[in-house]
Amino acid sequence: MKEQYVFPAVFTEEPLGISIEFPDLPGCLPCADNYEQAFRNAREALHLHLTGMIDDGEKIPAPSKLTSIPLEAGSALALIEIQI
Repeated sequence: MKEQYVFPAVFTEEPLGISIEFPDLPGCLPCADNYEQAFRNAREALHLHLTGMIDDGEKIPAPSKLTSIPLEAGSALALIEIQI
């Protein structure tokens, strides 16, 4: 049976596109040219990152509360959901 994971991601508009950061998952930093691609890339990156952690026997952290994540100007917060 697949397990569902939901993690917050910070989307930041940059001069050359959109950068994406998962505050709870250091090193999981996809990017994109537009928001449609950004959400697709965020889901794919989250899936790959968590699959790697599971394969390596690492503990998956609990996702941060949305209110605890600081945002800079030009950034937006979204929840990214996947199943593994």
